[in-house]
Amino acid sequence: MSKIRKLNIFDKPKLKELSPFLNAEDENLFIDVLTHSLPGYLQYYLPLKYKFFSESYLLVDDNRDLGLITINTISGNPQKINISQLFFLENYYEVAQQLIEFIISQYGAMGAHTFFMLVDDKYYELSRLLVDVCGFRQCSNEQIWEVNKQSFKKKRNLQYRRFKNSDVKTVTEIYNDSVFQHFKPTLLRTEKEFCESTLSGLKYATEYRYVIEDTEFSRTIGYFKISTVDNKNYTVDFNYSNGYDVDIETILSFVTREILKRTRRYKLYIKLKNYIDTNEAQKEYYLASGFTPVVTKNLYIKDFFKVIKEYSPEERFATVSGWHNSPSF
Repeated sequence: MSKIRKLNIFDKPKLKELSPFLNAEDENLFIDVLTHSLPGYLQYYLPLKYKFFSESYLLVDDNRDLGLITINTISGNPQKINISQLFFLENYYEVAQQLIEFIISQYGAMGAHTFFMLVDDKYYELSRLLVDVCGFRQCSNEQIWEVNKQSFKKKRNLQYRRFKNSDVKTVTEIYNDSVFQHFKPTLLRTEKEFCESTLSGLKYATEYRYVIEDTEFSRTIGYFKISTVDNKNYTVDFNYSNGYDVDIETILSFVTREILKRTRRYKLYIKLKNYIDTNEAQKEYYLASGFTPVVTKNLYIKDFFKVIKEYSPEERFATVSGWHNSPSF
């Protein structure tokens, strides 16, 4: 009989036979971190709003490990759940279904209302499972581009500084304004989601966040984040106001200088989010610069909305005065 239980440190040797279907490039580091994190294990027992580490569950059948799933809450908004890792035996898609449905049921009961998954577009069967069986919908996609050069010219007089929580309001507006209109209901972010958490230093991924200031206009026009899990592979993710001529070459010149302060040997990648209105300008620059697209990940979302009662014309007029075109409360 199969059962789903929490991952523990004794499971590491048995996980090697499972195939990674999400974030496969980080699988070894991921397993090491998960199976040696005592604070991460203790937080299983915390309410949803206090969770900050990843949590993982293992599906076992007759002492055989069939699949593993990992989630983490979105910083500043624990009602949003990111399904970040999914391992299962090849072609065991019913195992993937059980794990995903378990997560939705488990965390939905705690108060989560939105679930995200980024799936490599080469996993067609998994994508169909999410849409046809698990009730997800494909929203958009993200691409990872490898930066093939490490020398950039500074062309504009832009100023960069470390992000502070006092920048939250401006950064949130820049991001939300850049999201395409038809994606806004799902992908808009709150100010709390951009705040620097006091526990962020405990996470295994290292992040450096900056804001971009235009000295000519004396205002913040963009934001970017440099992240790494191994101090070898760095990913930069940025947003900027579409109304300004932001030079990507200048930004990457600053990014490479910051990385070189920490290591001399590294690989740099850029995340291209195809649900923001600057994506075409970014893609045009990447192609012209000879950058290489590495992977495309489709964004799948499942969310729950409160049902609003629909009133018939008769009900709308059934009020005390009999003249109001709205229900009486």
